[in-house]
Amino acid sequence: MKPLHGALGLTLSVVAVVLLVSVWQDDVLVQRAEFQPARTGSGADSAAPRAAMPENGVDPTQLMTFRGATVDGYLRTDHRGQLVIDIQLRHWMDFYLSAQGEVPLDDLLLTMRAQIRGLPEPGRSQAENILDEYLGYLAALADYDREAQKRVGESGLDELSARVAWQQRLRREWLEPPVVEAFFQADEVMDNYTLARHQLRAQGADEAQLAELNSSLPQELQQMREQSQQVLTLQQQEQKLRQQGSSAADIQQWREQQYGKEAAERLAKADQQQQHWQQRLQDYQQYRDSLALQGLANQDRELLLKTYRSRHFSEAEQKRLNAALTLLAGE
Repeated sequence: MKPLHGALGLTLSVVAVVLLVSVWQDDVLVQRAEFQPARTGSGADSAAPRAAMPENGVDPTQLMTFRGATVDGYLRTDHRGQLVIDIQLRHWMDFYLSAQGEVPLDDLLLTMRAQIRGLPEPGRSQAENILDEYLGYLAALADYDREAQKRVGESGLDELSARVAWQQRLRREWLEPPVVEAFFQADEVMDNYTLARHQLRAQGADEAQLAELNSSLPQELQQMREQSQQVLTLQQQEQKLRQQGSSAADIQQWREQQYGKEAAERLAKADQQQQHWQQRLQDYQQYRDSLALQGLANQDRELLLKTYRSRHFSEAEQKRLNAALTLLAGE
């Protein structure tokens, strides 16, 4: 097991998914997810009870980050007690780690390690080692990104190329080859494709050359790209309907025709949650602005704002309040 070093400070670039709809925008893959229950225990094909929640751990399904979703990914062993190393294991780790910011990393790891302790040996030790190595990889990548932000003078394409190369190198420094293949094989094919496409465009490539590059993708990824283009087209159509003044009922009917009733209902629920959050942000913003007009001393104003935040926002929501207000101001 390689030692853990560096600070795990960056938000994970990919939130783990089981059902994946990939959206390509300007040659960049955007991933959308729906969560399915995790399986923790022995037997690669059989569900097992999830490990008991530790006293100081967290239940991720109760976090605002996931809005009640079930745990994504699988932590499991085969019939010999060997850890099943596949993309679902990475999904399981990413699911928990993506809650950083709302929950301290130590608390998340406490919960994850408690579930790992429910595995038989040698799978238990294998899972512990891979988790530590994965954390080390993420920390090293975060260190690289912080240093990259300080550099000036590199073109966007040069910076992208350097990061892709460094990221792939770090994976092989921190993780064993079977883990790299299981966790990142599809990602690296996509990354290399995206980089090559950018390079061809920078060189003035025509559509025939770009099409030839696209044909080099594995068939499964070609189909994924085509599906993602369809999703992007539907999103653009929905935006156009909104701009034309379509009612909420019209939008919902259109969604049912395109996605099915169940998916349309999930989208409507997500819209309601987002609208409620936006309204709460606006209420806070108005309250803050009204205090600024009253000529209060800074200390008194901050005390009133703190009281308001405590009454109207959870601790997790307060942590992302400033960022949310910044986004709201930019809309």
